[in-house]
Amino acid sequence: MTELQDLDRLFFEETALSLSRNVPLSSYSSFRIGGPADYFLEVHGLADLATAIKAARKCGLPFYVIGGGYNLLFDDAGYRGLIIRNSARGLRFQPEKSCLEAASGTNLSDLLGQALKQGLAGIEFLAGIPGTVGGAIFGNAGAFGQAIGDRVAEVTVLSGDGQEQTLSPEELHFEYRYSSLKKDHKIILKAALKVEPGSRPDMLKKVEDYLNQRARKHPPGEIPCAGSYFKNPVLPGGRKIPAGQLLEQAGARGMRVGQAAVYPGHCNFIINLGGATARQVLTLAAELKEKVWQSSGIKLEEEVIFVPANASML
Repeated sequence: MTELQDLDRLFFEETALSLSRNVPLSSYSSFRIGGPADYFLEVHGLADLATAIKAARKCGLPFYVIGGGYNLLFDDAGYRGLIIRNSARGLRFQPEKSCLEAASGTNLSDLLGQALKQGLAGIEFLAGIPGTVGGAIFGNAGAFGQAIGDRVAEVTVLSGDGQEQTLSPEELHFEYRYSSLKKDHKIILKAALKVEPGSRPDMLKKVEDYLNQRARKHPPGEIPCAGSYFKNPVLPGGRKIPAGQLLEQAGARGMRVGQAAVYPGHCNFIINLGGATARQVLTLAAELKEKVWQSSGIKLEEEVIFVPANASML
């Protein structure tokens, strides 16, 4: 029996979950880029998510957990280990806490839809942001001057020793497009988000306005893209400068490397014209950063996360 077959068997014995092999990650990326993962597993419940992670750690199998595949750039070489796609979904309102509790694999669109249905206000700014609750909290996603970290009451995570922990917002150290989860690799299981009673017509009007604003600058959904490529730089005084503005002024419009190109409608989006590689995207991003540095003295920082073939959350 080969080593791969041994690993398959051991994992199944631990979890009763079957791994798929050599799965192209381009199929699970909004960028439509990425080579094959040695192993791939999609889980639909939090118990299976926790079980799979514990088994990967026990087997010494490098793993990386993804949600909707947005805001990610996979390696052309794929992934040397196990990619776990978290599709564990679930929503419930906790009236005693004025919170919406969501499983980490829940789509943000479903979260917002539930809030609108129940007249629970406060998270309208999430309208149009793709991805899952877990991914959004991991990177403190937001828009229009608001971020999901502002709404977090508590987050339940799986720690490195396999124990569940409940963390407060303070323990997650939320900053602009950042949480401490980016460093410690604790895996989000579920989160409670603060909401308040609201007027449904007012909420729907806000959502419509946010969606219209996004549509004016974001690439259409059918264009392969990972969202805003760079964070908006924050000056020492706290003022943010739009990265798109800096890129425009630096001459980014029209730039491309192979099939990776700057989106004509907004310079802070890199799009896949068809068949783009991760290497082409990374080369273009490096050229864009250099142009901005040379023209403004400001160093751009990526918002899109590159996942190299040897990345691991072990």
